[in-house]
Amino acid sequence: MFGIPTIGWFCAGLTGLGLTMGFAPFSQPLAGWLALIPLAYYGQRQKPDLRGSFILGWFAGATHFLTTFSWLTTVTVAGWVALCFYLAIYPALWFVVWVRMEGGKSGPMTSFGNIFHAVVGASAWVVTEWLRGTVFSGFGWNTTGVSQGKLVVLTQIADLGGALLVSWVVVMGSLTLTLTARRFEMEIRGAQKWRPRWDFTAGVFVLGVTMVYGARAVLHPPAPPFRSLTYAAIQPAVPQDPWKSAKMTRVAEELTHWSEIALAGENPVDLLVWPESLAGTGWREEPEFQRAIQNARRMGARSLLTGSLDIRGSETFNSAVLFTGPEGRSPLVYDKNHLVIMGEYVPLAGVFPWLRKLVPPGGDLTAGKSVGILEVDGSGVKIAPLICFEDSVPEVVRRAAQKLPHLLVNLTNDAWFGNSAGSRQHLENARMRAIEVRLPLLRATNDGVTALVSPKGVILTELRGETGSVREPGLIRGEMELTEPRATVYTRWGDWAVWLSGGLILAGLITRRDAA
Repeated sequence: MFGIPTIGWFCAGLTGLGLTMGFAPFSQPLAGWLALIPLAYYGQRQKPDLRGSFILGWFAGATHFLTTFSWLTTVTVAGWVALCFYLAIYPALWFVVWVRMEGGKSGPMTSFGNIFHAVVGASAWVVTEWLRGTVFSGFGWNTTGVSQGKLVVLTQIADLGGALLVSWVVVMGSLTLTLTARRFEMEIRGAQKWRPRWDFTAGVFVLGVTMVYGARAVLHPPAPPFRSLTYAAIQPAVPQDPWKSAKMTRVAEELTHWSEIALAGENPVDLLVWPESLAGTGWREEPEFQRAIQNARRMGARSLLTGSLDIRGSETFNSAVLFTGPEGRSPLVYDKNHLVIMGEYVPLAGVFPWLRKLVPPGGDLTAGKSVGILEVDGSGVKIAPLICFEDSVPEVVRRAAQKLPHLLVNLTNDAWFGNSAGSRQHLENARMRAIEVRLPLLRATNDGVTALVSPKGVILTELRGETGSVREPGLIRGEMELTEPRATVYTRWGDWAVWLSGGLILAGLITRRDAA
């Protein structure tokens, strides 16, 4: 098909499935290191033309995204296919660059050349991952660095250059293995002389430096505490149909029931957290929801943070509302900045109204304009609310961290995705944000995964029911020691690794052109 040999399709498909193995429900870090090898090796050895390179890269990407994002079918099958076919363009662009730079070499392979090409290839991968998370508002879930979440020592460099720097290390290692294997093949065939493996040594050195930095970060003692905070996060587990709003009576009953249990302990709760909005109208328009809020405050919640739609005139916001201080005081409000494309807003819907039929109701929200840092009354504790997918978007979390909050709090409702891997992938992506900005992350979800994540990306507490399921109703309650926040390198400088990678790509392509 398209003049591409069967082995090419096989290698591309194997790479796509291998990438998927790195994320939930499989979550195998080793897959991130091995997945690119089949396709990269094929490109280096066979040198498909421009058209063939793009098609094979696209096929690998489509295989990966269709499988890793299969949970989107619970919301929209048409949207799932369209999104995944679009996202596959980015691996296609990477493979075109890789083949253009490295493919079809027949002359001797040198250690320096292999090191340079592994570095440039990793840089190209990082740039395409960044583009995927940026263009058209972006969908940057499951970058390669996220697949390494279980390897805590390896992910600590995220506070320097974000999850994309972790991606760079992994892909650089993967391409080093690819080129080392190809060089070994040529030496076995007698196509070139045996030489020292300085290229492989360089890959090991990069990994070693990364691990040493990570070990120091993990073992480094925490800063002196600013103050302790008693928290409780409620998971009501209200069944959710993406095409229908939950009944507010059921929502209010569940929230009140679990709040009463959370507030029954001896120590007062400084911060009670409810998940993202579960109903189709705003909190101001729902008497039952207002009564649930009043009941929680009267039962002893010093401050209550809840998600809710907030209707103001002709505009509707997806908001986090903090009720704090004396009863009757106006709440503090943060409006979600980063709306989900084809979920909370529909591009060109004004021109093509039929597009709204492809997504669930409620897709006409207004985006907030400013970062919201809310202060818990009387404590001096500043929290940065993040709604829905915002805790998985690096730039959103980085902007919030620049305001130096003490705690990130995510309010989300992943019940739309049922028993799929969507909610677990959400947590895997979110914990990278905690590492990047070195802040604890408290998550309150409707039906999983409600959890507390440390600034080092360790999941300290995770709600599981009696059956072990993360989707059962319940709560997590505890006390955390908060420290004075400090801006990390990533918080200050953001995606500097991407811009450096862009420069390396240009250098690689220029070198290739001059050598041609």
